[in-house]
Amino acid sequence: MAVIETKFGIGDRVWFASITTEKRSHDCPDCLGSREWEATSPAGATFKFNCPRCTAHYQGNSDLNLTYSWWVPAARQLTVGQVRGYHGPDGKNEYMCHETGIGSGSVYGEDLLFATEEEALAAAQAKANVNNADKSGWVAKQYDKTLSLSDYQLKDAAIEGADQASRAALRRVGYLIEDLQQASSLDEVRERLESWAEEAA
Repeated sequence: MAVIETKFGIGDRVWFASITTEKRSHDCPDCLGSREWEATSPAGATFKFNCPRCTAHYQGNSDLNLTYSWWVPAARQLTVGQVRGYHGPDGKNEYMCHETGIGSGSVYGEDLLFATEEEALAAAQAKANVNNADKSGWVAKQYDKTLSLSDYQLKDAAIEGADQASRAALRRVGYLIEDLQQASSLDEVRERLESWAEEAA
């Protein structure tokens, strides 16, 4: 009678090595993380506007999108419930585990099961490295694109400062009108106007 040698037996606690993806984002090569650009016109005026690559406007363009998927290792502890012998395509033992179904459920190749979490994560990391290896060229190609600045808003710091000064002046005029409305005589009106003019000088 033939005896099947297996790495694990029924009831053994094992670690399944797998990989999964996580969303990551490249550092922006255009604004270096400031999320803002500054431009100077030929007349010498300085303007600021949102970085075109970092804004949501360009997220639909895969050539400019900074987010990407990255393979990372994962390990899950399982309990062997069935040993299937030499059923695998590579002639290795296969297993089924209680957590994912016995008889019908997930089937695990012996090369993906390990006795410790550390071993499983090391094997998973090696597989993730292979999957990520071809991304370096893709990233370089992705960055080799020209941005089209057809839809942006410029903010002139001088105009913004003038707007704030105008709003402050309007508030002062509003206070003056309130004071004048509360005046009880023409002399009181003159006094308040003179006081307001002195403060404004």
